[in-house]
Amino acid sequence: MNSKKITVGVILLVSFTVVLILIFMPIFGHGRNGLEFSDDFFNSLSKGSSNYMDAMRKVAKKFDGKTFDVVIKAANEDQVKKVGLLYTEAGAQVEATGVEMKISGDLGKVLLKAIDDSEAMFNNQGDKLKAQYNYDAKEALKNWWTSFTKIDGALKKQKNFKEAKAVTDIQARSIEPGYNFYGIEAGSVGANAGMLIFMLVFYVIYTMWYGYGIFELFEGIGMGMHKTGAKEEV
Repeated sequence: MNSKKITVGVILLVSFTVVLILIFMPIFGHGRNGLEFSDDFFNSLSKGSSNYMDAMRKVAKKFDGKTFDVVIKAANEDQVKKVGLLYTEAGAQVEATGVEMKISGDLGKVLLKAIDDSEAMFNNQGDKLKAQYNYDAKEALKNWWTSFTKIDGALKKQKNFKEAKAVTDIQARSIEPGYNFYGIEAGSVGANAGMLIFMLVFYVIYTMWYGYGIFELFEGIGMGMHKTGAKEEV
Protein backbone atom coordinates (compact mmCIF):
# COMPACT_ATOMS: atom_id res chain seq x y z
CA MET A 1 0.00 0.00 0.00
CA ASN A 2 1.20 3.50 -0.86
CA SER A 3 -0.90 6.13 0.95
CA LYS A 4 0.60 9.01 -1.05
CA LYS A 5 -0.47 7.50 -4.39
CA ILE A 6 -3.89 6.62 -2.99
CA THR A 7 -4.36 10.23 -1.86
CA VAL A 8 -3.31 11.60 -5.27
CA GLY A 9 -5.62 9.14 -7.04
CA VAL A 10 -8.60 10.00 -4.84
CA ILE A 11 -8.01 13.76 -5.25
CA LEU A 12 -7.81 13.39 -9.04
CA LEU A 13 -10.98 11.28 -9.25
CA VAL A 14 -12.98 13.45 -6.85
CA SER A 15 -12.00 16.65 -8.67
CA PHE A 16 -12.76 14.94 -12.00
CA THR A 17 -16.25 14.10 -10.70
CA VAL A 18 -16.82 17.66 -9.45
CA VAL A 19 -15.93 19.10 -12.85
CA LEU A 20 -18.15 16.49 -14.54
CA ILE A 21 -21.10 17.56 -12.38
CA LEU A 22 -20.43 21.21 -13.27
CA ILE A 23 -20.35 20.30 -16.98
CA PHE A 24 -23.87 18.88 -16.72
CA MET A 25 -25.26 21.90 -14.88
CA PRO A 26 -27.18 24.59 -16.87
CA ILE A 27 -24.65 27.34 -16.13
CA PHE A 28 -23.20 27.98 -19.59
CA GLY A 29 -25.62 30.64 -20.77
CA HIS A 30 -29.24 30.40 -22.02
CA GLY A 31 -29.88 27.44 -19.70
CA ARG A 32 -27.34 25.24 -21.48
CA ASN A 33 -25.07 22.68 -19.89
CA GLY A 34 -21.46 22.23 -20.98
CA LEU A 35 -22.25 19.63 -23.62
CA GLU A 36 -24.95 21.79 -25.17
CA PHE A 37 -22.62 24.81 -25.11
CA SER A 38 -19.81 22.90 -26.85
CA ASP A 39 -22.26 21.44 -29.37
CA ASP A 40 -23.57 24.91 -30.24
CA PHE A 41 -20.01 26.27 -30.40
CA PHE A 42 -18.75 23.66 -32.88
CA ASN A 43 -21.98 23.88 -34.89
CA SER A 44 -21.41 27.62 -35.17
CA LEU A 45 -17.87 27.11 -36.50
CA SER A 46 -19.11 24.43 -38.87
CA LYS A 47 -21.83 26.73 -40.20
CA GLY A 48 -19.27 29.43 -40.89
CA SER A 49 -17.53 27.14 -43.37
CA SER A 50 -20.62 25.47 -44.90
CA ASN A 51 -22.09 28.19 -47.11
CA TYR A 52 -22.14 26.84 -50.67
CA MET A 53 -25.18 28.80 -51.84
CA ASP A 54 -23.32 30.86 -54.47
CA ALA A 55 -21.60 27.78 -55.87
CA MET A 56 -24.96 25.98 -56.12
CA ARG A 57 -26.49 28.97 -57.93
CA LYS A 58 -23.88 28.49 -60.65
CA VAL A 59 -24.96 24.86 -60.92
CA ALA A 60 -28.65 25.82 -61.13
CA LYS A 61 -28.09 28.49 -63.79
CA LYS A 62 -26.71 25.85 -66.15
CA PHE A 63 -30.26 24.52 -66.39
CA ASP A 64 -32.02 27.81 -67.10
CA GLY A 65 -34.61 27.07 -69.79
CA LYS A 66 -34.20 23.30 -69.40
CA THR A 67 -37.66 21.80 -69.00
CA PHE A 68 -38.46 18.77 -66.89
CA ASP A 69 -41.56 16.65 -66.44
CA VAL A 70 -41.81 14.13 -63.61
CA VAL A 71 -44.44 12.27 -61.62
CA ILE A 72 -43.90 11.74 -57.90
CA LYS A 73 -46.03 10.57 -54.98
CA ALA A 74 -46.56 12.49 -51.76
CA ALA A 75 -47.20 10.90 -48.37
CA ASN A 76 -50.71 12.32 -48.10
CA GLU A 77 -53.00 14.97 -49.55
CA ASP A 78 -51.85 17.59 -47.05
CA GLN A 79 -48.29 17.15 -48.29
CA VAL A 80 -49.53 17.41 -51.87
CA LYS A 81 -50.83 20.91 -51.14
CA LYS A 82 -47.72 22.01 -49.28
CA VAL A 83 -45.25 20.60 -51.84
CA GLY A 84 -47.38 22.00 -54.67
CA LEU A 85 -47.01 25.50 -53.20
CA LEU A 86 -43.21 25.25 -53.40
CA TYR A 87 -43.20 24.41 -57.08
CA THR A 88 -45.94 26.79 -58.19
CA GLU A 89 -44.05 29.62 -56.44
CA ALA A 90 -41.02 28.51 -58.47
CA GLY A 91 -43.01 28.90 -61.69
CA ALA A 92 -43.64 25.18 -62.28
CA GLN A 93 -46.96 23.55 -63.13
CA VAL A 94 -48.39 21.04 -60.68
CA GLU A 95 -51.24 18.63 -61.40
CA ALA A 96 -52.40 16.44 -58.53
CA THR A 97 -54.47 13.27 -58.60
CA GLY A 98 -54.85 11.96 -55.09
CA VAL A 99 -51.32 11.72 -53.71
CA GLU A 100 -49.77 11.59 -57.18
CA MET A 101 -48.20 14.80 -58.45
CA LYS A 102 -47.15 15.67 -61.99
CA ILE A 103 -44.61 18.50 -61.87
CA SER A 104 -43.25 20.22 -64.96
CA GLY A 105 -41.49 23.46 -65.76
CA ASP A 106 -38.12 25.17 -65.97
CA LEU A 107 -35.63 23.12 -63.94
CA GLY A 108 -33.25 26.06 -63.51
CA LYS A 109 -35.96 28.22 -61.93
CA VAL A 110 -37.02 25.43 -59.56
CA LEU A 111 -33.44 24.81 -58.47
CA LEU A 112 -32.82 28.52 -57.89
CA LYS A 113 -36.01 28.83 -55.85
CA ALA A 114 -34.95 25.92 -53.66
CA ILE A 115 -31.56 27.60 -53.13
CA ASP A 116 -33.20 30.94 -52.27
CA ASP A 117 -35.38 29.26 -49.65
CA SER A 118 -32.41 27.33 -48.29
CA GLU A 119 -30.32 30.47 -48.02
CA ALA A 120 -33.09 32.28 -46.18
CA MET A 121 -33.17 29.45 -43.65
CA PHE A 122 -29.37 29.36 -43.48
CA ASN A 123 -29.48 33.06 -42.59
CA ASN A 124 -32.14 32.38 -39.91
CA GLN A 125 -34.86 34.14 -41.92
CA GLY A 126 -37.50 31.45 -41.62
CA ASP A 127 -40.21 34.12 -41.33
CA LYS A 128 -39.81 34.77 -45.07
CA LEU A 129 -40.76 31.18 -45.91
CA LYS A 130 -43.60 31.11 -43.39
CA ALA A 131 -45.04 34.31 -44.87
CA GLN A 132 -44.79 32.97 -48.41
CA TYR A 133 -46.07 29.43 -47.87
CA ASN A 134 -48.23 29.99 -44.78
CA TYR A 135 -46.81 27.02 -42.87
CA ASP A 136 -43.74 26.17 -40.80
CA ALA A 137 -40.46 27.16 -42.47
CA LYS A 138 -38.57 24.00 -41.46
CA GLU A 139 -41.40 21.88 -42.81
CA ALA A 140 -41.20 23.78 -46.11
CA LEU A 141 -37.49 23.04 -46.43
CA LYS A 142 -38.09 19.42 -45.47
CA ASN A 143 -40.66 19.23 -48.28
CA TRP A 144 -38.06 20.56 -50.71
CA TRP A 145 -35.67 17.83 -49.55
CA THR A 146 -38.26 15.03 -49.74
CA SER A 147 -39.54 16.05 -53.17
CA PHE A 148 -35.99 16.45 -54.52
CA THR A 149 -35.24 12.86 -53.47
CA LYS A 150 -38.24 11.65 -55.48
CA ILE A 151 -37.48 13.92 -58.44
CA ASP A 152 -33.91 12.59 -58.47
CA GLY A 153 -35.27 9.04 -58.83
CA ALA A 154 -37.70 10.08 -61.56
CA LEU A 155 -34.99 11.89 -63.56
CA LYS A 156 -32.67 8.88 -63.35
CA LYS A 157 -35.43 6.65 -64.71
CA GLN A 158 -35.65 9.06 -67.65
CA LYS A 159 -31.83 8.79 -67.97
CA ASN A 160 -31.47 12.51 -67.32
CA PHE A 161 -28.40 11.96 -65.18
CA LYS A 162 -26.94 15.48 -65.40
CA GLU A 163 -30.20 16.97 -64.20
CA ALA A 164 -30.44 14.37 -61.43
CA LYS A 165 -26.92 15.20 -60.24
CA ALA A 166 -27.77 18.89 -60.06
CA VAL A 167 -30.83 18.06 -57.96
CA THR A 168 -28.83 15.91 -55.51
CA ASP A 169 -25.97 18.43 -55.31
CA ILE A 170 -28.33 21.26 -54.39
CA GLN A 171 -30.19 18.98 -52.01
CA ALA A 172 -26.96 18.12 -50.16
CA ARG A 173 -25.18 21.49 -50.29
CA SER A 174 -28.05 23.97 -50.04
CA ILE A 175 -31.19 22.39 -48.61
CA GLU A 176 -29.49 20.27 -45.94
CA PRO A 177 -27.26 23.07 -44.57
CA GLY A 178 -30.23 25.45 -44.60
CA TYR A 179 -32.28 22.99 -42.55
CA ASN A 180 -29.55 21.75 -40.22
CA PHE A 181 -28.05 25.16 -39.39
CA TYR A 182 -31.33 27.05 -39.01
CA GLY A 183 -31.30 29.01 -35.75
CA ILE A 184 -27.52 28.76 -35.31
CA GLU A 185 -25.34 31.86 -35.57
CA ALA A 186 -22.32 31.37 -37.85
CA GLY A 187 -18.88 31.83 -36.34
CA SER A 188 -15.37 31.88 -37.79
CA VAL A 189 -12.44 29.85 -36.53
CA GLY A 190 -10.19 32.93 -36.52
CA ALA A 191 -12.51 34.95 -34.32
CA ASN A 192 -12.95 32.06 -31.89
CA ALA A 193 -9.41 30.65 -31.93
CA GLY A 194 -8.90 31.16 -28.19
CA MET A 195 -12.03 29.27 -27.17
CA LEU A 196 -11.35 26.55 -29.74
CA ILE A 197 -7.80 25.96 -28.44
CA PHE A 198 -9.04 25.99 -24.83
CA MET A 199 -11.73 23.40 -25.52
CA LEU A 200 -9.41 21.06 -27.42
CA VAL A 201 -6.69 21.32 -24.76
CA PHE A 202 -9.27 20.87 -21.98
CA TYR A 203 -10.60 17.72 -23.66
CA VAL A 204 -7.12 16.17 -23.78
CA ILE A 205 -6.28 17.17 -20.20
CA TYR A 206 -9.65 16.05 -18.86
CA THR A 207 -9.28 12.63 -20.47
CA MET A 208 -5.79 12.22 -18.98
CA TRP A 209 -7.07 13.55 -15.64
CA TYR A 210 -9.34 10.53 -15.24
CA GLY A 211 -6.73 8.10 -16.53
CA TYR A 212 -4.05 9.29 -14.12
CA GLY A 213 -6.53 9.21 -11.23
CA ILE A 214 -7.28 5.53 -11.87
CA PHE A 215 -3.60 4.78 -12.41
CA GLU A 216 -2.47 6.42 -9.16
CA LEU A 217 -5.24 4.80 -7.13
CA PHE A 218 -4.48 1.30 -8.39
CA GLU A 219 -0.75 1.85 -7.94
CA GLY A 220 -1.43 2.93 -4.37
CA ILE A 221 -3.34 -0.23 -3.48
CA GLY A 222 -0.65 -2.40 -5.03
CA MET A 223 -2.39 -3.26 -8.30
CA GLY A 224 -0.04 -1.43 -10.65
CA MET A 225 1.88 -2.97 -13.51
CA HIS A 226 5.45 -3.94 -12.69
CA LYS A 227 8.16 -5.38 -14.86
CA THR A 228 8.86 -8.96 -13.83
CA GLY A 229 12.41 -9.96 -13.08
CA ALA A 230 14.40 -12.19 -15.42
CA LYS A 231 13.88 -15.88 -14.84
CA GLU A 232 17.00 -17.57 -13.57
CA GLU A 233 18.05 -20.84 -15.07
CA VAL A 234 18.92 -23.65 -12.64
